Amino acid sequence: MDVDLPANVECVAELQGHDDRAWHTAWNPTKPILASCSADKTVRLYHYGRNDDEPDPGSISFKHVNTIQTGHTKTVRAIAWSPSGRTLATASFDANIGIWEREGAEEEEDEDGNPSHTVHSGEWECMSLLEGHETECKSVAYSSSGNLLASCSRDKTVWVWEVHPDSDFECMGVMMEHSQDVKQVAWHPTEEILASASYDDTIKLYIDDPSEDWFCFATLTGHASTVWSLAFSPNGRYLASCSDDLTIRIWERVEQYKWECVEVIEGVHERSIYSIAWGTGEGRKGEDSLGWLASTGGDGKINVFEFHAPPTTSETSGTRPPPSHHLLARVTSAHGVHDVNSVSWCPRQGLRNILSTAGDDGIVKVWKITPPKES
Repeated sequence: MDVDLPANVECVAELQGHDDRAWHTAWNPTKPILASCSADKTVRLYHYGRNDDEPDPGSISFKHVNTIQTGHTKTVRAIAWSPSGRTLATASFDANIGIWEREGAEEEEDEDGNPSHTVHSGEWECMSLLEGHETECKSVAYSSSGNLLASCSRDKTVWVWEVHPDSDFECMGVMMEHSQDVKQVAWHPTEEILASASYDDTIKLYIDDPSEDWFCFATLTGHASTVWSLAFSPNGRYLASCSDDLTIRIWERVEQYKWECVEVIEGVHERSIYSIAWGTGEGRKGEDSLGWLASTGGDGKINVFEFHAPPTTSETSGTRPPPSHHLLARVTSAHGVHDVNSVSWCPRQGLRNILSTAGDDGIVKVWKITPPKES
């Protein structure tokens, strides 16, 4: 761990139980639940809350409360919560997407945000199985409204599904723009703009047109190898991408349908960068704050960057500089000698300096980033 960086990083939980590599984690947006998925075909669920028994008032503890035996016949590669927090989607290498809801009691919390003792009743049931992809599903994501679900696959396609009541889904579009395996899909935080990353080294952006259905309105090029992961900034103005070429690129929305690369971050990873996540962060903030971007990958590192918006456009040059950033924190060998497959920020107020990682060692780890206090 780099001692000369401004923020302190602490591993606050090491969650074991998967029998094979852990691929992905997802924080429930409305309830204190962390989910993880694995090549062992299961999803594990953990409740978390502040630990009153510890001297540190900011400490949190995790408790395993359920394991969903998904019935998928192959690896569960990715998971996604709906914005309501009531539904969980699973994307599997068996080409199917499972839609899960819990029967029984609703989760309850005490006044401190801790899960109550009654939250553990009720079993998770598969309410729908979405079929159509020809081979491995790699990613799944809900739009911010919860009205749309996107999925992508090794079959080179991106699908958009409309969410109807009673766990009914209707396919609204199948995009065949990529020439290779599609690794991830990600939604804009406020608009129905979908991004996809691919083995063909490109990023595609899609919107819905009433006269043309879903279509690709932009292709972002510049990466020299597979694009593994995407993350929009919390304000939606920027898009981050990471690649097998060992770079992170920052793309800015310069016009309604035009995005340009404004920054290339190099030299922070020695092996493939598999996952990035962009959260609002905690601690020192200002009107120019763009939040914290975390990256991880095959070298076992976790990097956390703090981003700030650039000054206003220069009246003389007419150009707008890229956002500024600095390396806030770093963890080396986060999962020992194993690859780190994904990173994800906790969205809950007061815990937005918490992130989770999933590794080839089958373990999920939770990390706390503590920035220095302002003097």
